Formats: sequence, structure tokens, C-alpha cells
Amino acid sequence: MSSLLETELYAQPEALRSFLTTGASAAEAVRDLADGTTGVVIAARGSSDNAARYAQYLVPLVSEREVTLATPSLVTTYGASPDVWGRLVVGVSQSGTSPDIVAVLRDARERGAPTLAVTNDPSSDLAGQADLVLPLRVGEERSVAATGTYTTSLAALAVVAAGLAPEPAAASLLTDLEGTPDLVAEALEADVDDAVEVFAASWRGITVGRGVNLATAHEAALKLTELTGSLVTPFSPADLRHGPIGAVGPATPTLLVAPDEAASASVLDLCPELHDRGAPVVTIGPGLPPTPSLVSPIVAVVPAQKLAWRLALHRGVEVDAPGGLHKITRTE
Repeated sequence: MSSLLETELYAQPEALRSFLTTGASAAEAVRDLADGTTGVVIAARGSSDNAARYAQYLVPLVSEREVTLATPSLVTTYGASPDVWGRLVVGVSQSGTSPDIVAVLRDARERGAPTLAVTNDPSSDLAGQADLVLPLRVGEERSVAATGTYTTSLAALAVVAAGLAPEPAAASLLTDLEGTPDLVAEALEADVDDAVEVFAASWRGITVGRGVNLATAHEAALKLTELTGSLVTPFSPADLRHGPIGAVGPATPTLLVAPDEAASASVLDLCPELHDRGAPVVTIGPGLPPTPSLVSPIVAVVPAQKLAWRLALHRGVEVDAPGGLHKITRTE
């Protein structure tokens, strides 16, 4: 009998297709909402925060607008109201119920900023604070580990980027997005047996990515940690070299996220040093279907999801409810 996680993992292509049926019209709605703004602030937690890291690179690449990741505790703990003048404020939350993300949008709306919610629940508290809602339309995701809601959140933020971009960049990005469901279906066929064997030998590890796929390194680390009981930490190549690489050795399996994308060269440049340190290395990239670089995180994360699922099964973890975790986490 299939687990919920397995079912949801393999349902991702259809979830993306469903969301992208309204991609062009959603981009136009974003364009109208963001008229007159010069930057973007994104509030998110967990997997949604990893999706926000993607937007932090993608939006400036296609629109030259700066993206700032919000610090919700400024609002909820310190009672501050950060200046959001001239910014589009975006809340990303699969459930739409996290009080701190809702608070950021509420505060921004009260200060007159345009607000947008990316959520799987268009009737949620977060949606209620938004001038525009982009519903993910994934259906109820019941396994603790986010799969379809993550990849569809990436697609939603790419639609936001298209809405902020001038032509022809906007049309090009939307065209690239249209191909992602089929590419994700191909990526789901990736053979992860060797990678499972590598990561099964240790209870710690690292992931490395850069640029738009720094998000993928963070999400891969989160999935491996929450599903398998290993403690896996994400890095960019530069941050790894600034000290943490000193702790890397034979007991530190390393996942390099390096699809065919400009920033991947510096990730692969780590290989000689990692090998010298005896670290086992797994690379996501060479076996992926050819993918336009700006949407590569939607595809590159899939083998990492599959690796985490299969490693959890190898370790006998209850994959739909690992580590006593719950699907919805409410943070203040």
C-alpha cells in the first residue's frame, strides 16, 4: 500500500499542470497589483521560506527589483512595523495559518502596501489579508513533508516574477514554466539507489547549491532532516568554504545541486576538495532532463525529495508522520 507521501510525490506533475492553467492571467493580476512598486518583501517559514529564496534570485534576474526576506519577529515579538513603502508584500504559506506570516501581511496592508498571498487554502487567514491570492490548487496535502505544495509554490513565485518582469522576459518565463510538469515527471524516474546507500552510512550530511538552486539545497536539507532523522545542513559554496568545510570528512555525505545552470560551476568546483577530505559526494544535475535554467529548481528538487523518501523507508521511518512532527506548524 502506498504511503501518502509517495502518492503526493508522484502527483506533482498534475498539480503543476492544474496551477499553471491560470499562470498567464495570474501574472497579469500581479502586474496590476504591483504597479508603482520598486521591490518585493516575502514572508515565509519552512519549505515556503526555501521557495522564497528562489524568488530572491529569480525576481531580480528578470525584473531588476530587489527582494527582501521578511523578519516576522520584528512585528510579532518586538512590535515594530518595518517600512514597506513602494514594496509588494508577499506571504507564502501552504496552510495560510501561521500567525507570524499573517501578521506581516496584516501590518503591511495597514501601512498601505499591496499584499499578495501564495497559499493552498484560499479561505485561510493569510488569504484574508491579501489584495490578491494565488491559490496553489494542490488539493489536501496530508503527509508532513511538503512535496507538491513546494514545487507549486516555486511555480507560483515564478508567476509573480513574470508579473513583475518586462516583455519579452515575462513571456519567456511563462513559456519555460509550461514545460515543467513534463520535466518533473521525467525527474521522478531518477534512480536514487546509490544516493540512498551513500546517505544511509551517516546521520549527518550537507547540501550545496548556489543562485536559484540555493533554494534547492535548503529544501533538500530540510527534507532529509525531517524525514530521515539525519541532521543535514545547507550551504552555498562560499559559505561552506568560510569555515564549515573544516568539519567535512568521510562521515559527511554531500549532496551537490548542480543542474545545467550558470551558478552550478562553482558548486562542482568543490568536488576536488571534497574528495580530498574523503567526503562521499552525490550530484543532482547530470541525470536531469534538459531544463531552462530559471525554472530548474522546480525540477532539481524532485530527486532530492525522492532520496529523502527512500532513505526514510530504508531506516524504517513512518514517512507520513516522521519524528513526531505535525503537518501544520504555527509560529508566532
